[in-house]
Amino acid sequence: MPNEIYVLDTCAIIDLHNHFPTEFRKMIEVFAKENSLKIPEGVFRELYRKTDKICKKIKKIIEKYPSIIVNLRENLRIMEKFSEIERNYGESIRFRNNVYKGYWKSPRGKKSAEGQVIAIAKVLQYTVVSDDSSVKLICMLEDIPCIGWTEFARRSSKQLLLFNNT
Repeated sequence: MPNEIYVLDTCAIIDLHNHFPTEFRKMIEVFAKENSLKIPEGVFRELYRKTDKICKKIKKIIEKYPSIIVNLRENLRIMEKFSEIERNYGESIRFRNNVYKGYWKSPRGKKSAEGQVIAIAKVLQYTVVSDDSSVKLICMLEDIPCIGWTEFARRSSKQLLLFNNT
């Protein structure tokens, strides 16, 4: 899927790093080089607050490929969709007759960057990388492709093989 562009949430980045600490930078860099990976500014801020080790690696990639960071304020459509996502799914998610916890109920609360991930993916037609159950449910309701970090890692390993063979 060479034309697919992925937008990662904070937990996906942390999980990738925790499971593939030595390959992490190369995995991310291969997609960044192809302009197939995006990180919302809010996710980068969360990483900056949480983990210095991962943040340093991401910063080095950003220096080479600054286009991986998506600033919401630079795109009015994303800002509008972000506001809509926050209103519709932040507090709770309604699906048929059921009500589920919204992504604000996560430990990060209203500082959570999940709304940014979803808004960017919806407007720019990207694939979300997240294992968060509320994000997966919102992606289903909004018709946004969503994969977990393990599927992203599988695709990354294929990309690394292609990259190393060229």
